[in-house]
Amino acid sequence: MTSSKHRLHVLLLLLICSCSIHAAAKKNTTFPCLPDQASSLLQLKRSFIDVDENLASWRAGSDCCHWVGVTCDMASSRVISLDLGGFDMQGRRLDPALFNLTFLRNLSLASIDFGQAQLPLYGFERLTNMIHLNFSKTNFLGQIPIGIARLENLVTLDFSGYYNVLYLQDPSFETFMANLSNLRELRLDGVDISNNGSTWSVVLVQSVPQLQTLSLGQCGISGPIHPSFSRLHLLREIDLAYNKLTGKVPEFFAEFSSLSILQKHPHSAQRLLLCCSALHSLP
Repeated sequence: MTSSKHRLHVLLLLLICSCSIHAAAKKNTTFPCLPDQASSLLQLKRSFIDVDENLASWRAGSDCCHWVGVTCDMASSRVISLDLGGFDMQGRRLDPALFNLTFLRNLSLASIDFGQAQLPLYGFERLTNMIHLNFSKTNFLGQIPIGIARLENLVTLDFSGYYNVLYLQDPSFETFMANLSNLRELRLDGVDISNNGSTWSVVLVQSVPQLQTLSLGQCGISGPIHPSFSRLHLLREIDLAYNKLTGKVPEFFAEFSSLSILQKHPHSAQRLLLCCSALHSLP
């Protein structure tokens, strides 16, 4: 009887150890990059002129989840972040292979010079998981695609760059912004949105109520800031330089408790003291 109890006790211990080892192994297991993800990244790499070999780690047969600038989801091994911002590279075009990375949440190609190539008309609408999109100083030419306006999860959108030759005409700025209600940061410096003229501030109020950073320098906007703009009270930074705005800095900016930077005129980046007297002294 005692021997039977002992054997049962040993079996239970073995079972417990086996389960613990299996659980630990399952927890610590990471899977290599999926072949289709690696293939798309390698195709994208071939579209870059990379003299300094910034992407030397991007080699066929290696795990793309360990490549520079690439982050994968540990559970699915799909690429969720591609950050090539600041790499000294040039691009002949934006290769459509990028749009196969449909699980991307973060994408930055900032400062890669695309030599006034045009953005693809189609493809961005496939990146429905996108949260942060940064194409600043990329030197693209032409219309910003409507597909970007369908990325309803976007929190930050940056197409800034005074050397860009980008515009929003079809779709217009109003149409483009209509579904981007989750935006917290919008930087479009140098993008021509003049078709909306003096209605730009109303468009923002209606479309992006949670906006915290707004940078529309040299965008061709005009007119006074509409009184309804007071509803964007979460704003921390406003840059409207190099435009044709009229009127004084609105007094309701004094009620924006988080506002620390306001630039309205070309050479007057103002650090605001958040009180009415300081705001009234602004040019």
